[in-house]
Amino acid sequence: MEKIAWITDSTCYIDPTFQKNNQIFIVPMNISFENETFKDGIDISEETFYQKLTSSPSLPKSSQPSIGELVELYENLKSQFDLGIAVHVSSELSGTVHTARQAAEIADFPLFIVDSKLISLPMFYMIRKAQNMVRDGIPISDVVRKLENMYRSNQLYVMVGSLEQLHKGGRVSTIQMVMGSLLKIKPILTFRDGKIIPCEKVRTNPKALLSMVSKLQNDIENGHRVETVFILSGKASAESEIVKEQIRSLFSEIEIITGPLGSAIGVHAGEGTIGISWFRES
Repeated sequence: MEKIAWITDSTCYIDPTFQKNNQIFIVPMNISFENETFKDGIDISEETFYQKLTSSPSLPKSSQPSIGELVELYENLKSQFDLGIAVHVSSELSGTVHTARQAAEIADFPLFIVDSKLISLPMFYMIRKAQNMVRDGIPISDVVRKLENMYRSNQLYVMVGSLEQLHKGGRVSTIQMVMGSLLKIKPILTFRDGKIIPCEKVRTNPKALLSMVSKLQNDIENGHRVETVFILSGKASAESEIVKEQIRSLFSEIEIITGPLGSAIGVHAGEGTIGISWFRES
């Protein structure tokens, strides 16, 4: 069996033990606050990220790893692995996929690069699923083809925690921010072909959380098989617990995995943002 290096970026949350046991290499994204630049997950914690996000007068910038960092990683991996499979954050949110392709060519490393068209925990699930397929003896080309199309079966909804962050980024006007705050409007976003698009606007946190869970309930009641649900938290632990309990009360047998939302969405949506995601299993 070929020895495979599994690669992703820091927008994907993976349990450290799982990462170590399954030879997964995580390349950090860059997060810049005015004149300071940090390596996501290495020299800035989630706690510090949200503290700076709240206090910063302007929106921070997130950027992909440099081509030099990726070339160095791939050159090191060449001596240990026969090939690599990389699952990266949606190319609609980051240039990581493009940079990875350039770096793999420079390093002459046989690398299959998958644009997940997703974020965070769903990317982890894609890797876990792919590793199981490889262990089952499914050809690499078929595994990669499956990975490239998994986003089509994914459902992902995000309740925005901070209208102020959307305002900083120019996504809502001052009037919209003020009126939205007064009326307790909670925008819910979704993904379509890797792009973030508006889904609906709901008044108050509880109703917005219930709306996202009801979408899962409707999917299952309409005959879709769901094995795992992901709760993506942008420093929204209380909301995460509420959603978890709501799902448990409806579907006690479903696996629920909770993890960070990640910087790709966090920089725009702010503290208190929460997402819910699942795959419609075939």
